[in-house]
Amino acid sequence: MQYHYSNHHTLGHSLYTLGAFLLLFAVTLFTPLNLQASYAIGADTIIALSNQARQQNGVRELSTNSQLMSAAQAKAEHMVQNQYFAHFAPDGKTPWDFFKEAGYSYKVAGENLAITNEDDAAVVKGWLNSPTHRENLLSTQYNELGIGIARYGDYQGSKNTTVVVALYGAALPQLSVGEPQPTNPAGTIAVLQPAMFGTKAYAVIGVAISLIIAGALLEIRHIRRRNI
Repeated sequence: MQYHYSNHHTLGHSLYTLGAFLLLFAVTLFTPLNLQASYAIGADTIIALSNQARQQNGVRELSTNSQLMSAAQAKAEHMVQNQYFAHFAPDGKTPWDFFKEAGYSYKVAGENLAITNEDDAAVVKGWLNSPTHRENLLSTQYNELGIGIARYGDYQGSKNTTVVVALYGAALPQLSVGEPQPTNPAGTIAVLQPAMFGTKAYAVIGVAISLIIAGALLEIRHIRRRNI
């Protein structure tokens, strides 16, 4: 009988250890970076990377404009405050309203948006990989740029996200008369690490927890029978 109880003890200990190992493995392997602090994203870096892409494509660099910087930051903060990620706000504000509120009179204007928990390079790469965003980023119609950045929080299961707004424009000469020509918005783009756990991770975690419970029950059974 003592041998039988020892087998229970050994099996229980082995199951518990294996389950704990699997659980640690699953959490380490499948927990993505979006559970940690998000990368720092800076307007200066996005501007530099944007102009680098324009140089590589034979397009003149964009200069920063203080009014566009203010407009882009206002748009980023408006999205955070109202918890939306889109060119057109739930309250009816359009991208072009932010240009006008900042006092920027444009001949042509455009907007790129991104939401991310990655870095500056991932944002610009995402824009370049999207035809409509790429068109705005590399357009020869624009000569000025403004970038706005704001921490958004959780977005569709991803943690610590940041919204990035890029406003492109060509200012309307003061003596010009006529209607401004905004371009079509480029759509939205998400550059995100995967959600915390996928289906495979849940399966591994489920097995790990089952092994831990089975091991613990065998250990308890062993202790009780030994004390009889």
